[in-house]
Amino acid sequence: MQATSSRSTSAPYSRLLEEESVSETPHPHHDSELLNELEQSSKVTLFLWWLAIVISLGGFLFGYDTGVISSAMLLIEKDFVMTAFEKGMIVGGTTIGAFFGGLGAGYISDTSGRRFTLALASLIFVLGATILAFCNSYGGLMFGRIIVGLAVGLASMVVPMYISEISPRYSRGKLVTVNVIMITGGQVIAYFVGVAYVDASDGWRWMFGLSALPAIFQLIALPFVPESPRFLVRNGAPEGAKGVVRQIYPGASEAFVNEEIAVIRETLSVDAEGSYRDLIRHPNLKPLIIACGLQAIQQLSGFDTAMYYGGTIMKMTGFETAKSAVIVSISVALTNFAMTVVALYIIDTIGRRQILLSTMLCMIFALLLLGFSFVAITGLVPKQPSCADYGSRCGACRLDESCTFDIQLGLCIDAGSIQSMEIPTSCPGTSRLSSLLAIGSLVFYVASYALGLGHAPWLIQSELFSLNVRGRANGIATATNWICNLAVAVTFLPFTEAITASGTFWLYALIMSFGWIFVYRLVPETKGKSLEEIQELFTESDG
Repeated sequence: MQATSSRSTSAPYSRLLEEESVSETPHPHHDSELLNELEQSSKVTLFLWWLAIVISLGGFLFGYDTGVISSAMLLIEKDFVMTAFEKGMIVGGTTIGAFFGGLGAGYISDTSGRRFTLALASLIFVLGATILAFCNSYGGLMFGRIIVGLAVGLASMVVPMYISEISPRYSRGKLVTVNVIMITGGQVIAYFVGVAYVDASDGWRWMFGLSALPAIFQLIALPFVPESPRFLVRNGAPEGAKGVVRQIYPGASEAFVNEEIAVIRETLSVDAEGSYRDLIRHPNLKPLIIACGLQAIQQLSGFDTAMYYGGTIMKMTGFETAKSAVIVSISVALTNFAMTVVALYIIDTIGRRQILLSTMLCMIFALLLLGFSFVAITGLVPKQPSCADYGSRCGACRLDESCTFDIQLGLCIDAGSIQSMEIPTSCPGTSRLSSLLAIGSLVFYVASYALGLGHAPWLIQSELFSLNVRGRANGIATATNWICNLAVAVTFLPFTEAITASGTFWLYALIMSFGWIFVYRLVPETKGKSLEEIQELFTESDG
């Protein structure tokens, strides 16, 4: 999945770019007069901006959920006794639901419509937010997170598809920005909400519950949003589709409207020709390996730990209170937001392959620095069976929530049996420079991700496949993304306990190193090439 969130911003980006790339190839039925009319009619009106914003509220909620869990977990862990794995499951619960929601989104949107699917996602968002706001058990938390995940999965599939199908062809790029920025914007808003409620009684309930408000607004606005013309044509309502096309292209001639409907009909017929079996045959197998590999690298880079566990990581660096940790975490979300906007404008200039190779090297460097900064803060000490086993190692002691460090004794003790009033806000002899290095490394890492891995895999994926297998291939690659997202979310905290925070970040750096080799050896440059030229790269090879 930004927003993404952030999942990242990612998943929703693919379908918009997929439709965008298809539309850039002029249809053979268009004569020059109709093409001129198409270009003149592609101005983005206020009505279209409004449509994109209303639809993209699904992306906003996707991003909000990705960001809010970072702040909420700082409070939830005080109200519920959980193991590291159980905490990871609370964070990853949304991903579990999103996987299944995404699987069902295509069928629901094809049979009941894009608007109905988005309304269903909004209703499920409201239900999930309500469950989370009022639950009183770990099971209730887990159930609520999975319910919200179902909505995330539905929205992450239908929002980009819906936007692409109600957008003028030559203006889709502008409307892509709305959805992507709404995802990352949702993450930023989530952090500010976290700051507002992190000190409140039951603050995490408010953080989750407030997500119902945008969903309710979307439900109110959706009746005024037209159905996708593609869905209407597929379901035998061409006259209704013509009405929507007239709204998309105000002032268009009847000949132009009829031609647009003809293009939709032909595209639908081509879409039906491919099969899943075709994906494991030449020339589709290598593109599928590349697409799935890039999605795996994107998630296994560990980026979502910065979004899911941003507040936790900041507390690891030495910020004593939850509020101070969340405030500093805002820098992570703002960096992701700003660099996402920059990426939308530079990726076509620099090129997909080059930006990946450059930014992945930066990410590896940042992860190495982040690991070294944590060596200075906490040392290379894994979680110990008891507080006494930490001895005089203050940094590792304070990282364990059940322990605290007694300055007079110079030893780690149980937090529930404090023997001294001298409980440190930071460890004696620990330089603030180490914490600043950790924060700087994390921000540099997030900026590098947003410029490259946050977008490039989805763009490349949209360009690799022929139209007849593109939807199926995107589905498999997106499923790879969700599975790897869950793996990272669930294992981050157990890894920090088993191999330390430093070891965990170095593990991500090692995975990124293999990822860099994968990109260097397999990923072609697609900048400036037509879809036909890109497909020829694989057709002419031996597979």
